[in-house]
Amino acid sequence: MRFNALSIMVIFLLAMVSTVSAGVSPDYDIDKVEIDGRIVSESDVSFITLERGDSLDLDIWVTGKSTGAVKDDIKVKAWIGGYEYGDVAENTKIFKVEPNGIYKKTLSVSLPDDLDADDNGNSEKYTLHVEAFDSDNEVRKSFSLRVEESMHDLRLIDVIFRPGTIVNAGDMLFTTVRVENMGDKKEEDVQVRVSIPELGFVARDYIDELVPHDSNNDDEEKSDDIDLFGRIPRNARSGEYDVKVELIFNRGHDSISENHRLIIEGEGVAADTDSVVSVDSTRKDAKVGETVSYKVMIANFGDERTTYSAEVSGAGAWGSVSVDPAFVTLNAGETGELFVRTTPNTAGEQAFTVKVKANGQTIKEMNLQTGVASGSDVRRGLEIGFAVLAILLVILGLIIAFTKLRGNGSEEEPEMGAGEEREAGQTYY
Repeated sequence: MRFNALSIMVIFLLAMVSTVSAGVSPDYDIDKVEIDGRIVSESDVSFITLERGDSLDLDIWVTGKSTGAVKDDIKVKAWIGGYEYGDVAENTKIFKVEPNGIYKKTLSVSLPDDLDADDNGNSEKYTLHVEAFDSDNEVRKSFSLRVEESMHDLRLIDVIFRPGTIVNAGDMLFTTVRVENMGDKKEEDVQVRVSIPELGFVARDYIDELVPHDSNNDDEEKSDDIDLFGRIPRNARSGEYDVKVELIFNRGHDSISENHRLIIEGEGVAADTDSVVSVDSTRKDAKVGETVSYKVMIANFGDERTTYSAEVSGAGAWGSVSVDPAFVTLNAGETGELFVRTTPNTAGEQAFTVKVKANGQTIKEMNLQTGVASGSDVRRGLEIGFAVLAILLVILGLIIAFTKLRGNGSEEEPEMGAGEEREAGQTYY
């Protein structure tokens, strides 16, 4: 194919336009980049190495070209590609660049805790992109980056308290802790502790071993759940307490912890100690769509007239709830009742909390449960009941028939009186 001079000129201009749009601006440039205080270059054969969860602190200098125009819509951005769950990027606000001006911008890019960090035993390769751009052009520099795992890196994935985050003094507190190994080494004899320092409460157990998350051995556990339990002291006063969940590993040299809040209902629970509140049952059974009532009984032993009400939480996810009446006012020495009615729409063991208030102040919190059977469970129970009843009726009928037959076969002939003779061929009935 032959090209004339005009075709060559068009191709040359297109190449120039492509070059400008790909990374050259006539108005500004990225002069230098510092990472954690060290000047880096795209030509460096060495690479930056970090661990998951680390941060990159960048100082970026943007210079205005002497022949360029004033630009007032420039941003600087730093980003890393290849993360499965979103963007790893930070950018500055818009700023202005004038010819011959030098502008320093600072950014901090945090690496996600679960960023891939293993490439067949080596650190994972990434590219750090640093850009300065406006509405028309951009300038970009790229730097080699490696991310590796920490030697020892355990994570608290989840903590679940049962019966919930509100517990009565003297009750058992059950805690499920999920742990994952995101480090480079297998961890053995990992101690898991749950404690409430103010109460002297401690529960602990051990996970035998956890292999690294990136291990190719699917026969060994990379994460595990452990269940801990202990009794809240009976003399614990009501209030909010810090619950410390802790992992101790690497032969006791490393540990991580996090704090949770727990509400304990115990001594001194009532804001008004002259009121006594109780409920007829903390657990009742119901069918889906059936309304069940809990009777809350209140006694006012104080000297003043008091208005009581009830607030219900935790039932919205599995049913509807109402309180009847909405409030009750009791004179000194009087007693009254409130009815909490729930209508479940989901089968299973459901729980909710009732807060009883006196003149707007919470004086009692009660954790209640509803055992909800599905329609199929009830129908199956009725079927079994009818089958058992039918069998019992058959057995009862057989017993009655057998009794009658036995009675007929055992009748004796009547005794003859003295001097009477039995006529031949005559039978007595």
